[in-house]
Amino acid sequence: MVDIIDLKNRYDAIYGCEAVDERVVSNIEVQLGLTLPSDFKEISLFYSGGLLGGVSHHEIACIGDATNIVQETLTLRDAIGLQDNFIVIAEPSESLIVLNVAGNPSVIWCDAVEAKNLNSMNFANQPETWESYSDFFDYLIVEEEDE
Repeated sequence: MVDIIDLKNRYDAIYGCEAVDERVVSNIEVQLGLTLPSDFKEISLFYSGGLLGGVSHHEIACIGDATNIVQETLTLRDAIGLQDNFIVIAEPSESLIVLNVAGNPSVIWCDAVEAKNLNSMNFANQPETWESYSDFFDYLIVEEEDE
């Protein structure tokens, strides 16, 4: 797993700290009925969502005017029966990025048309995956640093 302090320092060098209050993170867990991975919680102490690595991420929030992970997750749970172990973290053009809180891979970036296959993990086109949220975040930081 990637060093969270290193990620924080690299992120801060680009954008500065954009923390999420720990109570908000706890409320997300309650509203979605799950436990967030520890690395996701640690990263939320300096990253609240938004543009990173060329991808616009949903806000790490449960209410507000901006598109957020709670609203989008609940929408896909209703629309396609997305299982409770997935959190929608971004919806780039014609794709979907989810955090799987119950196993590996931890982060899945699939085609939007494949979203209905997340529950079975049976994809026609193999998605891009990361073993942890911190690995995914590291990938995004590298993308950002390369620009």
